Amino acid sequence: MSFTRYLIKKVVEAVFTIYIGVTVAFFLFRLLPGDPTAIYMDIRLTPEAKQALLETFGLDKPLLEQYFIFLGNILQNNWGISFVYQGTPVSKLIFGPMLFNTLILMGTSMFLGAILSTLIGIYSGWRRNSRFDKATIFVSYMAASSPVFWVGLLILLVFSRYLRLIPISGTLSTDVIGKDFLSVALDYLWHMAGPLMTLIVFFIPLYLLYVRNHVVNLLGEDFITTLLAKGLPSKVILFKHIMRYVLVTVVTLLAVQSPLLISGAIITETVFGWNGIGLLLYKSVLASDYPVIQGVFVLTIIVVVVANLMADIVYGILDPRIRRRMAE
Repeated sequence: MSFTRYLIKKVVEAVFTIYIGVTVAFFLFRLLPGDPTAIYMDIRLTPEAKQALLETFGLDKPLLEQYFIFLGNILQNNWGISFVYQGTPVSKLIFGPMLFNTLILMGTSMFLGAILSTLIGIYSGWRRNSRFDKATIFVSYMAASSPVFWVGLLILLVFSRYLRLIPISGTLSTDVIGKDFLSVALDYLWHMAGPLMTLIVFFIPLYLLYVRNHVVNLLGEDFITTLLAKGLPSKVILFKHIMRYVLVTVVTLLAVQSPLLISGAIITETVFGWNGIGLLLYKSVLASDYPVIQGVFVLTIIVVVVANLMADIVYGILDPRIRRRMAE
């Protein structure tokens, strides 16, 4: 199978997976308990008014008809109307500043976490059983065992309450709105510092322990013994040979963690008041805003499938053995 045919096969599988996920999302949210229109229902409303309300949200039609209408609307980028933000399309809520804020926060934290954990994990695995290795494992397990909300509150207490280095909440200060781009960008990064530190503490242990263990396993391979017997410097072995194998592991972990790009910052965004998809999802769950919850769910499915598709492509670039298997 050629690499092109392999990609076509993966794309077809990705489209089918997205279709299955969207279908599951539709029926799942119709089976949830509670009445999504309850926040609008007043005991003084007449039966005719209640029926008109159901017709407004399209909940009076048979389930199968709702399903086909839903699929058609998704293809036309019509994700429905929010129950809570009355008259506001779900697509406008999701594909706006909130999505940008979450992608910037989560993408930066995952990227920095992957880089730091890869470098530390490679060195820790290379120096296995050393004091540095033991200290790294101890700190990693401590960080992995710490709840995200507790880490966030601790960072707020130290860096905001005592040191006054970061703001306590928000995404942007009101006094910089309308100012030049540099001022807005610096204030944005200042507000992002707290949630970014929290998420980096969350991500590093997830990647670091996998990388460290992978390096330790590689050190027992024959090709590493041959490279050492040739007298190659440690830096060459680590960053030219071992790094290639480790990056495959890191890419896999990033693909597995891809759902966090959309919904993974719920707790962090809530603690820091970061105006992102996570905070929107939290408020929507409390208010039973099913169209918004469903929209975030569908968006997460799409991101996961696309991330795994990209991971399959990167595998072929990083590992020649995978390319050869693709071409067979």
